[in-house]
Amino acid sequence: MNNGIAALSRIILTAALLAPFAPATLTAQGARGQGGRGQAPAPKPGPIRRTADGKPDLTGMYQANAGGANYGLERHDRDFLTPGTRGVVVDPPDGRLPYLPWARPERINRELPERGYDDPTAHCFVAGVPRSMYTPSPYQILQPPGYVVMLFERMSWRTIPLDGRPHIPDNIRLWQGDSVGHWEGDTLVVDTTNFNGKAWLNEVGEIVSHAEHIVERITPVDADNITYRATITDPVVYSGPWTIEIQLRRQQDEIIEVACHEDNGDLQNLKEVRGAARAQRTKAK
Repeated sequence: MNNGIAALSRIILTAALLAPFAPATLTAQGARGQGGRGQAPAPKPGPIRRTADGKPDLTGMYQANAGGANYGLERHDRDFLTPGTRGVVVDPPDGRLPYLPWARPERINRELPERGYDDPTAHCFVAGVPRSMYTPSPYQILQPPGYVVMLFERMSWRTIPLDGRPHIPDNIRLWQGDSVGHWEGDTLVVDTTNFNGKAWLNEVGEIVSHAEHIVERITPVDADNITYRATITDPVVYSGPWTIEIQLRRQQDEIIEVACHEDNGDLQNLKEVRGAARAQRTKAK
């Protein structure tokens, strides 16, 4: 494959990776945004909303201010068409994920053009946790008695019981894991296990395994804003636990239908890039 074709393949790949998220990102900045130039400032949010039993009422539509976490949890500058990120890792203090020696080279390899085909979301699988919380598309939170339910516009959901039940048996493994929750004051604490280990944390291929264990702390700040913190422990990939933090903002909107497979040409583009890279390696032998 000559240099021109290689460059074209890189452009096709990156456009394919970004395309599924571009409409939601644009919408979040526009119709789902906080208002544009010339509009009156948004009114100051009121106090935390509460249910009849005094617990915070999280019900509503939300969009994450995630600083580009879907393109990298660690801070990095723009790379070709991959957006830069501000970095959302708050522990360790240096903002770096504590990879075991084998894992960072694998993460770097996943960023190669031919590895884009391996991102499960390119095949319309669900994003997993915590990725579902910071993909650039909105989600809705419902709070029926005894549960918190999250409906993600990108074709998935989480049902979080609050009745103190144990996790499901260890031999049952899920894309989104098994979540159970409880309240600690005004903070919803969600403990999630039983992952299948197939998800990527974002488009640059940051890693979790079947051993992932995540504890999320969802704390309302006022009527419209939530602080989301998630601590991930995964001894297969990392030398210790690490924590991310992002902000969620309530929106006056509704989720829309997203049919990932419909007219999806991205996967074929990614497959062709992978095939070209494999052919090049075979030719070089």
